[in-house]
Amino acid sequence: MNAYSEYHQLQDEAVARAGPYPAGRFAGRGIVTCAGGPRYFACVWVLVRVLREIVKTALPIQVWRRDPQEIDPLMRELLERHGVEVVDACAVESQAPPVERWALKPFAIIHSRFQEVVFLDADNVPTVDPARLFATAPYRETGAIFWPDLKPIPKESAIWEICRTPYRLEPSFESGQMVLDKARCWKALLLAMHMNERAGFYYRHINGDKDTFHMAWRFLDRPYSMVPHSPLLIVGEWADPLFVYRSFVLGQRDFEGRVIFQHRNCPKFILFGKNPRYPGFQYEKECMGFLDELARLWNGRVQSLELRPPEEYRPGGGARWFRYLRPSNSESLIEFLPDQRIGYGSSQRERIWRAVPQDAESVLEILGDEYVTCRLTRHEDGVWRGRWLRYERLPVELIPWPD
Repeated sequence: MNAYSEYHQLQDEAVARAGPYPAGRFAGRGIVTCAGGPRYFACVWVLVRVLREIVKTALPIQVWRRDPQEIDPLMRELLERHGVEVVDACAVESQAPPVERWALKPFAIIHSRFQEVVFLDADNVPTVDPARLFATAPYRETGAIFWPDLKPIPKESAIWEICRTPYRLEPSFESGQMVLDKARCWKALLLAMHMNERAGFYYRHINGDKDTFHMAWRFLDRPYSMVPHSPLLIVGEWADPLFVYRSFVLGQRDFEGRVIFQHRNCPKFILFGKNPRYPGFQYEKECMGFLDELARLWNGRVQSLELRPPEEYRPGGGARWFRYLRPSNSESLIEFLPDQRIGYGSSQRERIWRAVPQDAESVLEILGDEYVTCRLTRHEDGVWRGRWLRYERLPVELIPWPD
């Protein structure tokens, strides 16, 4: 019996359950993206403003979220000012929202009200109205446009055997942008969703959601149109030596070779902090202006977010708890243990805490595996405030959490 027989059977069952495309359930064309939490909200704000203000698209836009806590009423109202429909994945009838955040992508495409979809990652910035892609000959021919990633899926990857697909030396998919006609791609989309629902297995053999689309199309032998131009690498300016992780923007092209999407996946836009500059990034000045606009409208916090300590938490024991807030990035609980270790909330950048006497005041430092992550001072309201010392130099607040 094959080592992957169980998954082969599940794949066959998923395809059999798919059935024919539900004609009449979907209609029209639109743009779909996914965003949740403060970091992605800053990105999707820039995306929406570029779509409406710069490239002037008239396509309807849906922003999907997994949970109502990811976008609060103010954030929703800000998007709705620009003709955006915010959709809750948890409100889809008889369907549980995906656990893995990348799996929301196929879920949103499948359940969006549109038949024909331009999907864009929230950190993608188009340079043209993406509606024009529906009129291209490759789209009319296959009903699916994909863009190449930098590296193909290796020949030795087990995913070829898992998906019972002959190895092909061909570009893998970069799924920060896709154009799909669900009527012609229905079973392939549902098979990709099936793989993402089992991300704990499939993601061990592939690079996230993007390769599930590739494998689903190949498994079903569905035609697709691949843009024949490799992505342009837009390199950033790194004046700050403490900006530790450095990557490039993927400039994805149209069929004639012109850059029409700029996928800024690392580092993403940040509302309060340092955004590295990328010479050659189109509309960068305008994007920074949209961030300044958002900073005047929103404080970088999701007001509906409910934080709860773990179920095994018990008051006492000498530990101190704080709300660890990085506005426009994240908000979580963190536990300071009496021996200066960080318990709950520990990560490679938050391992140890220590108080350091400095002049007339105490300074609180949080240390990671390799360096001091942030340095904070206590204010009159009892809140410790400061900034991260690396990366985007985010503002930080430690708010005492009562027992």
